[in-house]
Amino acid sequence: MPTYRERLWAPLSWAVITLAGAVLVAVSFQESLLLLVGLPLLGVLALVVLSRDQLRVDDGVLHVPGARAPITAFGPAEVLDRKALRQWMGVRAQRDAWVRVKPWARNAVRLPVDDPDDDTPYWLIGTRRPIDLAVAVARFPEAP
Repeated sequence: MPTYRERLWAPLSWAVITLAGAVLVAVSFQESLLLLVGLPLLGVLALVVLSRDQLRVDDGVLHVPGARAPITAFGPAEVLDRKALRQWMGVRAQRDAWVRVKPWARNAVRLPVDDPDDDTPYWLIGTRRPIDLAVAVARFPEAP
């Protein structure tokens, strides 16, 4: 049974912006019909593709799209708000860090890597529920 699971859905506002963009660029009746039907469909399809990723913690293993690692490989989790996330994505960023943050993410969790054989200083993971993820990662203090 997973101890944490989160689908990284794109916000509904992005679909609304796609529809508004289709209306604003319409020129003639035929073009507006094409744009009002075609552009939103492409936009929704793109949002569905972007939203297929899932974070989860199962049996002491953190599964992030593109990677997985035992949670014993990480130090204490740091919950990041919007301002802190912006700093860790910018001026405080380290080039060897492993980053998985969606464009709409406002919060994240930073997990320092404790493995001496790994050159990665930390993982930065965007999430809507950073406290829940930090608690799930801290739930297994030792490997089974």
